Amino acid sequence: MIARIEDFIASSGSAVSAHSLRDLFLKAVEDEGYQNAVFAKTRDRRVVEVPWLKFPTGYADSYIENGWDQIDPVVHFVNSARRPFAWAEACEKTKLSPRQSRFLAECHDLGVHSGITIPLHGPGTDVDLISLSLREEKHARPDRLAIMYGLTFQYRLRLSEINDERRLPGQDLTAKETECLRWCKEGKTNWEIGEILSISEKTVEFHLSNTIRKLGVSNRITAVVKGIQSGIISL
Repeated sequence: MIARIEDFIASSGSAVSAHSLRDLFLKAVEDEGYQNAVFAKTRDRRVVEVPWLKFPTGYADSYIENGWDQIDPVVHFVNSARRPFAWAEACEKTKLSPRQSRFLAECHDLGVHSGITIPLHGPGTDVDLISLSLREEKHARPDRLAIMYGLTFQYRLRLSEINDERRLPGQDLTAKETECLRWCKEGKTNWEIGEILSISEKTVEFHLSNTIRKLGVSNRITAVVKGIQSGIISL
């Protein structure tokens, strides 16, 4: 176990960007058997930002469009969790509603099965999390929680170092967030952007909200201005 963590510490130390660090982390967790992964930021038991994710096609859009973070037992449980936990534990300690049970069944249908979550607490009610899950119906191995926590802790530590070294406005925008911002510059409405990108209007709103927050501005107009000034989008 220690050797695996030491290997990741060594390789992640040479990563020079958030993207290359993410790829190293995803490779390390895939070697542990986890094909799905997500890094999300939550506040007051709601998902407010998703820096990156790796899920089967269609899962992320369904999650956003259906507002599943409102009922996701993992998102609710993460506020009180002080250690890594298996999803089964969160479900066992939550009196699942019929809607939550249907949500879990739909997750399984979309290729997201039993997993684990590592909570990363911030100020107030802010909690970042990294969740790792399976695409087939198997049980997550509780005996490997310690190594997954070690890998995740090193990922988060190195990410903070990289961000401090190379912090630029909008550096961490996802490709979809940048696309939405680019179409904002062209004067398109959320509905029109959704039609162009083949995503829902609600998903566009989610991406633009993240973009505004990351750029440190107050609305979409100032986000476009900041995007042009920073070279994220062109005139």
